[in-house]
Amino acid sequence: MTKLKKQRKKKVYNYGRNRSRVRKQQERTTKFNVKVDCKAMKDNWDNRVTMKENMAAMGVALDANAVLPFAGTKKSLINKLKKQKKVPVAVVEKPEVTKPEVVSKLEAEANVEAKQNFRFTTTQVQLITYMMDKHGMDFSAMSRDPKNHYQETTAKLKGMVTRFISIPEHYAPYCKERGLIKPSEKKMSQKKMKSLKRKSLKWLKTKKILMIQMMDQVLTKKGIRI
Repeated sequence: MTKLKKQRKKKVYNYGRNRSRVRKQQERTTKFNVKVDCKAMKDNWDNRVTMKENMAAMGVALDANAVLPFAGTKKSLINKLKKQKKVPVAVVEKPEVTKPEVVSKLEAEANVEAKQNFRFTTTQVQLITYMMDKHGMDFSAMSRDPKNHYQETTAKLKGMVTRFISIPEHYAPYCKERGLIKPSEKKMSQKKMKSLKRKSLKWLKTKKILMIQMMDQVLTKKGIRI
């Protein structure tokens, strides 16, 4: 078979091409330099083998569809026809898991409850508190309110209010300002107050005595007498 004209053509060195950039790009896209963000997988990752082999050794699925027992209509029809014609159906063998500790680590990480970091902005808090004060929990009235400048729907406003109530940093000050929560401050008895005062005075006196003793020691070392 004859070669193409492009292949037969004399090769010319391209001086304008950045070779270091090309090399870096090739290194970035190679199978031996895969970026792994998960720490549990990164510790057990082998750069000498492919991604598929690494995932199989860890017992993690690369393609979820391949792992699921459900087969598509096309696949099931092909298998049915093969059985009718007495053609052997290829059975997919499960790869051997050599690093089972990765799956246990991933399961442990998944069981840890994620902390809620979401917080509303000051303008959103002002809008939600205004709506709650005026309309209570009537979300349809909230959506028709003239101050609903962004034209939020009833479902969106309902979600915002429920989210606002679920965040203590937002909802606790709102309740305190409106007198819904009374601060649980236990009044101390007079005896306890007097004992605390005595203890604080004793501590101050001991501190003064220690300071004076330290000053005397420093002055005596320097040869100064009071």
